[in-house]
Amino acid sequence: MARLGYSRGTAYRYVRELVAEGFLTRVAGSAYTLGPRIIELDYAIRQGDPVLNAGVPVMQALRKKFECDVLLASFYNDRVVVTHHERGDDGITVSFGRGRAMPVYKGAPSKAIVSALSPIKQKKIYTEFRQPIAAAAMGSSWEEFRSKLATIKKQGYCISLGELDPGNVGVGVPLNPEPAGAGGSLSLVISRARYDILDKALLVEVLTAAARQIESLILGASHAASR
Repeated sequence: MARLGYSRGTAYRYVRELVAEGFLTRVAGSAYTLGPRIIELDYAIRQGDPVLNAGVPVMQALRKKFECDVLLASFYNDRVVVTHHERGDDGITVSFGRGRAMPVYKGAPSKAIVSALSPIKQKKIYTEFRQPIAAAAMGSSWEEFRSKLATIKKQGYCISLGELDPGNVGVGVPLNPEPAGAGGSLSLVISRARYDILDKALLVEVLTAAARQIESLILGASHAASR
């Protein structure tokens, strides 16, 4: 109540309304947890998201080919959120699974996305996260940050070594479902030990082809729906 600046009566009224609508559920004592309506909304998103519909089968094929974790991430205003996570056979720890926002300036999934954004959006991100961007060695000035992103965009992919989880390697490519889309990325997460013995060029080639396949499937579904 203190953090939101609500009076006790206002806070209780909001809680009652959220419980009545199924967004909160009361558990033992006076504690609350997210309610069934949240689960229903998650199901609706999974069924209705064209990127997920196109992307999941392609991600499953990638997981089988490389036996690694595969992440689909999307950009929403000022955050990157994982929208789907295919778990591989390595048994590695991947801290940023479905529904968890990751830093916009660190990790292959985020860097791949931000590199493909417009300069205006990139500048907004730099202005908001100036200090952590510098701490992540992504640039101590706007010009340096922009230059690093331009390098990633030119090569078409990003590789990060242990930036989100120690011992993991992330390989991400931008995913643009439509010209006016918010942007996203498709990434592989592999243990450093396995990454060191893999054919890096083949890894990037297959991942890039998978991203283009997802984009093509989304475009085809969009054209079919508009007929």
